[in-house]
Amino acid sequence: MSTFKKISRFLSSVLFYSILSILAVVVIMFLAYFIDQKIGAQKGEKRNPLFGAYIIISESMIPNINVYDAVVTVRVSQDKIKMNDIITFISQEIETAGTPITHRVIGIVDTGTGIKYRTKGDHNNTADFALIAPNEVIGKVYLRIPMIGYIQTFMTKPIGWLLIVVLPCLFIVTNDVLKLIRSSSKKEEQSEVIEEKLKNSNFYQSNVLDLNSSEETQSEENNDDL
Repeated sequence: MSTFKKISRFLSSVLFYSILSILAVVVIMFLAYFIDQKIGAQKGEKRNPLFGAYIIISESMIPNINVYDAVVTVRVSQDKIKMNDIITFISQEIETAGTPITHRVIGIVDTGTGIKYRTKGDHNNTADFALIAPNEVIGKVYLRIPMIGYIQTFMTKPIGWLLIVVLPCLFIVTNDVLKLIRSSSKKEEQSEVIEEKLKNSNFYQSNVLDLNSSEETQSEENNDDL
């Protein structure tokens, strides 16, 4: 097997299992989300998603979280949020109201009617003006995936979709079709070989029978002569 074929087979296998793994994770997360939301609906509760993933588009958390990094959040109860945790929440600032923001908890304030969180971007000079209530928290950040936002941005362009999705899938399908063709060709060759062997075997058996018949005839003639 040539080096190119080995490399292409290895890359196709890696790509296939990577896509399969991603799809499996997506399906599991979707099922968990669906079940969680259904339980919440039965209890009359409006719940934030159990899991979330967000692309960071500002420099407010540099150097710990860079632009185009992705963060994965998990919904937690308020007693699980501590000082220095990074959380994603719905902004209450005038300029960014309603936008998901990912900042660090730098203070837990007792307002008399409940606790609220004071947050701040690691790269910012000042804390966020508005305090964040527990019901405004989307989730606690548990995972950072570096630079994955670049892939997402690239995939929104036609050339990115073509290179990352269409061509690899086309390569996998073409490779599988070629395997089927080669397998079919080998089976045909094997069938031809078997047929040839059977023909040769039948020819040999026919010759043997003819020879035996000839010998019997010759023996009968000799007996008649005697």
